[in-house]
Amino acid sequence: MLGMTTNDWAWNATLYFIPFVIFEIPSTLLLKYSTPRLHQFRISLLWGIVTACHAAVKNKHQLWALRFLLGMFEAGLFPAMLAQLTYWYRPDEQSTRMALLSVLGSFADFLTAFISYGFSFTSGRGPLAGWQWIFIVEGSLTIILSFIIWKFLPNYPDDSKWLTDEERAFLLSRLPESSPKATDKSFSLSEVIRGLKRPESWLFSFLKLFQILGTYGLSYWLPSILKNWGITSASLSPLLTVPVSIVSIISGIGFSFLVDYTICLPSTIAILSLIATLISYIVLTVVTNKGVLYAFTILTSFASSADFSVLTSWLSISLKGTSEIEFIFGFSNGLAQVSRIIGPQIYRSKYAPRYTIPFGISLGFIGLSLICVVLIYFVTKEKTIKVYQEKKRKLLERKQNYDGKPIYNDNTEAVNENGEIFKLTSDDDEFK
Repeated sequence: MLGMTTNDWAWNATLYFIPFVIFEIPSTLLLKYSTPRLHQFRISLLWGIVTACHAAVKNKHQLWALRFLLGMFEAGLFPAMLAQLTYWYRPDEQSTRMALLSVLGSFADFLTAFISYGFSFTSGRGPLAGWQWIFIVEGSLTIILSFIIWKFLPNYPDDSKWLTDEERAFLLSRLPESSPKATDKSFSLSEVIRGLKRPESWLFSFLKLFQILGTYGLSYWLPSILKNWGITSASLSPLLTVPVSIVSIISGIGFSFLVDYTICLPSTIAILSLIATLISYIVLTVVTNKGVLYAFTILTSFASSADFSVLTSWLSISLKGTSEIEFIFGFSNGLAQVSRIIGPQIYRSKYAPRYTIPFGISLGFIGLSLICVVLIYFVTKEKTIKVYQEKKRKLLERKQNYDGKPIYNDNTEAVNENGEIFKLTSDDDEFK
């Protein structure tokens, strides 16, 4: 395609993520000003149009220009989605919801692998090549989806007409005081400054930066790496990425479910995830057996996907107010995109087929991530304990058939939706 080399493709990825670093924060801050519905409609519509235009490129420079525009128009999509969840859910309920959003990327990779394989048989048939049809189909579907978003995406609990007055009041009452609200100002500089003064804001941001630096290069170049290892051919290598995407989805949702619905703490998941990723990279660096290499590639994906959504909900515990949440989410995600600029450059073709040096570099970044997690644990310990206590109360609700109904007061009592007060008590060891 277009006579591009492997290193040209690395620049293709780099130019896509540069505008994320530039535009992620200002775009995310438009969420409250324009409303979530209009914000996501704008991004999806422009994103779909530019994606479809990729089918018309004739050389690598045209492709690079469109990739830059695509990144610019997509900036603010994901952090705004995460920020919108904080209007609806408590911190102890966010991990699973955020995981469902995060793993959609893995699900998209899963579908793209099959779509790419299917359209590979259309080259030479008709006026367009297979790769051109891929861009047209994916761009058209995104454009259609943008209008579905415009029609059906709710903004805030306050103005959701599909909820009754009682349901809206209940949703708002159960949220913590620090949650953003539809009545907040569209922008508050004092909230932004407050967020930047929090050490956890910087630690979480650098944690995401280091972790993605350690994992993104492998995932981006995986089809080429599998081919260079001699595991499969170039045409079949996308299909071998399907199991990697599947375990990523299972891991992301499964461990987020543990954090939301058990007394398991985010710090536990994050530390175990990074340790498992470290071990996987050590194995990838030293072994040569093809089966073992492929198995640990899958394990690396499983381990590294376990904590992404958990980390975001963990960060939200420390933030307060609309502008602070939107700015820090945008800042954290924007800084993380630096890793997606650098990551593909680490796994350059000159290191094939063993990629020992890239794996060693990735190993170092995962080690830095582990240091950040330990520091975050001590910085947020007090706030994490409060959420842990809330999680225990939540488990008691479920045991007493009040799941999703109580609004907590300051004691060990809860008030159900009928205004009745009941005691939260249990003789079970897990609640002592």
